[in-house]
Amino acid sequence: MSWNAVDGADKYVIYRSTDGENYTRYYSTAKTTYINTSAAAGTTYYYKVQAISSRTSYARCPASPP
Repeated sequence: MSWNAVDGADKYVIYRSTDGENYTRYYSTAKTTYINTSAAAGTTYYYKVQAISSRTSYARCPASPP
């Protein structure tokens, strides 16, 4: 999946859910792409991405599948 870069963001925190309501922190990266290699076949996953800055954090933005 990928998302647009946020000006001033140092990293992005990815949250994952299987029900679209209860998200847990899953991964963090400085890149604007992520490939989930641990996804279980037949399971639907929902993601949210939060941009993090050393100065402040930004609102979560939706991620787009590749």
